[in-house]
Amino acid sequence: MAMLPGFERPRIIQFESALEYAFLRLMLVREDVHHIWEQPTAVTYIDAGGQPVSHVFDFLVTKACGERIAVAIKPMERVIGRNFVSELERVAAATPKHFADRVMLITDRHLDRRAAAEAARQLARSRPTLTEVAA
Repeated sequence: MAMLPGFERPRIIQFESALEYAFLRLMLVREDVHHIWEQPTAVTYIDAGGQPVSHVFDFLVTKACGERIAVAIKPMERVIGRNFVSELERVAAATPKHFADRVMLITDRHLDRRAAAEAARQLARSRPTLTEVAA
């Protein structure tokens, strides 16, 4: 269970990969994170072929200051192999400002796994309600 200031009550936050889990741990120990919404509402954009398609971000992080960041988390190999940066640029251009203030790409090269492991230990020590998430 996780509890953040923006949650009405503790809840389980879902994740689909080790990268997402590492990112989540790092976010849960930050004092400036108010809310995290996993798999938020899809954003419709026009793909390289001119067709309307949808993209679902991995997380929508709301900071205490009110800034909303739509986060895409992908392994660098997939980012390069699928030309994901180009796709994400189209998604970002179509992302409504009421949904997110900015878009962020996180890859395995961005995440510090040692810091994520330390975040898990910190969660276990300092936030007993988050122990299950950090295990």
